[in-house]
Amino acid sequence: MAKNATAGLDNLLGDLKVDKIGIASLYNLKDTPLGNQAQKLLPGAKSVIVLAMELFLETVNQVTSKAVVGDLALRDLYLANSDVVSGHLDWAGYKTVKVLHRLGFKGLLLPAGCSPTDGRFLESPLSYKHMAEAARLGIIGWHGLLITPEYGPRVRLACILTDAPLAGSAPPNMESPCPKCGGACVKICPAKAITKPQAGETYQLDKYACSTYYTASGMCAECLRICPAGKGSS
Repeated sequence: MAKNATAGLDNLLGDLKVDKIGIASLYNLKDTPLGNQAQKLLPGAKSVIVLAMELFLETVNQVTSKAVVGDLALRDLYLANSDVVSGHLDWAGYKTVKVLHRLGFKGLLLPAGCSPTDGRFLESPLSYKHMAEAARLGIIGWHGLLITPEYGPRVRLACILTDAPLAGSAPPNMESPCPKCGGACVKICPAKAITKPQAGETYQLDKYACSTYYTASGMCAECLRICPAGKGSS
C-alpha cells in the first residue's frame, strides 16, 4: 500500500477509546534532544502519536506518601486505577501499531505500563511528558508533570513512534496555571525536590531526591494530588 495511505489510521485514531490523542511531527523536532531520542529508538521515524487517559480525581485524592505497615492503605486504590488506565492505553497503542503495519508503516509502542529506565541517571529512552507537550496535549508545570486543559496532571501517557508522515496537532488553548497557583506542589513536596523555576525555566526538579523518597516511602504523588489544575472537570 502507498506510504501516504493513512486514511485507515485516521479512522482508527478517531475510534480509539482514549481521552486525548496528540501527534508530534518529528520534522519540527529535528536535531533536538527529543527528536534524537525518537530517531535512536526508531530510525526513520517521522511522527509520534501520544495517547492519554484520565486518572480519576476520586482515586488521586487517596494518594499519600505516608503509610503504616499493616494499616488500611487507601493509596492502593490510586495504584490500581493507574494499572487499569495503563492497560487500556497499551491495548489502544497495540491496535494502532497493528493498523500501521497493515498500512505498510513501522510502529514502535512505548507502553504506559512500563518504560525502561537507566537507574544510574534516572533517564528513560524517551521523555513521555516532553513528547506529549510537543504533541500539543498540554504544558509542563512547576512539578515537572504534564498539565492538560481537561484533567490537569491527572493523566497517564503512551507513545507510538512511526515512519508515517502525520500532521502535528494544533496547540492547546491554555496558559500555565502555575504562576496563579503560586506553587502548592513546591510547598507540599515531602522530599523538597520541587523548586520554583528561575526565569527562562519551565520547572526545577531534583529527580534524585524525588526518586529516593518515592522508593523509601513506597509511593508518592503528593504534587499530583495537590495540583489544582483540571479539578473542575470531574
